Amino acid sequence: MLDIQKFIGTPKIVVDEIDATTSIFELQFLPNWFGHTLGNALRRAILWYSAWWAITWLKVNWASHEYHVIDWMKETVIDVMLNFKKLRFKVDENVEKIQWISQRFKWVWQYTAADLKLPSGIDIVNEDVYLLEISDASVEIVIEYRVEKGYGYYSIGFLRAREEKEDSQDMNTLLIDNDFKAVEYVRYSVEEVIDDFSWSSKDKLILEIKTISPVVSPQELLSFAWEVVASYAKLFIFDDVYIDKSLLVDYYDIAETADKMVEDMNIKTIPIDALPLSERTRNALIKNEVLYVEDLEKKRKSELLSMKWIWRKAVDEIIDSLENMWKSLEG
Repeated sequence: MLDIQKFIGTPKIVVDEIDATTSIFELQFLPNWFGHTLGNALRRAILWYSAWWAITWLKVNWASHEYHVIDWMKETVIDVMLNFKKLRFKVDENVEKIQWISQRFKWVWQYTAADLKLPSGIDIVNEDVYLLEISDASVEIVIEYRVEKGYGYYSIGFLRAREEKEDSQDMNTLLIDNDFKAVEYVRYSVEEVIDDFSWSSKDKLILEIKTISPVVSPQELLSFAWEVVASYAKLFIFDDVYIDKSLLVDYYDIAETADKMVEDMNIKTIPIDALPLSERTRNALIKNEVLYVEDLEKKRKSELLSMKWIWRKAVDEIIDSLENMWKSLEG
């Protein structure tokens, strides 16, 4: 980290779990413009390089091509392919990289991913995915499919070339392009925070991640993406190149510096004028003999509301101003 971090505070991550599949990660604070640098790198890594198991090959009895229509099945073959394409799997580490699975459908029923019979060590991630509906109990449909682990995007051209190279083409085989993603979306935004006590503004990075299932946690995807980014970044550290390490600082050194600053702040050193407050609110505090930021930190919200000339809107303004300085009211 750059030593500018000493001035803008120890970086920390605040995690807000919206629901079982969605989390918002707020990184406070970064040097100016670092928010976009890290946010964009993490977003792209999560979207394209999260390695999961998905289906890339399908075969349906009674069907010779993807445009085939089977009378006793509500969907066309291409609809079935698109439904199976959505499936994601979680597989034990000791299981081989490619798995062939066969499934029989013979009852009148609306089948979902939860109805699939999977081998030991393979679990479905998104069980609620709709697959197909059978309308005639006198027939049996057998679907064979290939589950494999990958990342990025496997196009039809790539899969076809691989099949030809391995000489593993089969009649009536339907190849399915796939991106292996287990995330619905990744959004990031950067807020610029102006600090009167820093010689430069700082960034707050906000990253929102939503996965396809509670089985896959946003934290898991974020950790994997950062490992990918960090491993490639290390390639550019050359042993024979001089690095001015006086500009760098360790995270724990920053934390110790921050702790010392907290101790030092016990002495009243910051006048109330330093807070980015409206003139009316600032004058109200001064009239109530709240002259230093340190005095304000010892006040409760109820105490402020009981003061003359200070209303609820003014208290909200005070709380926001203190948070920008990593401070807060008592209690």
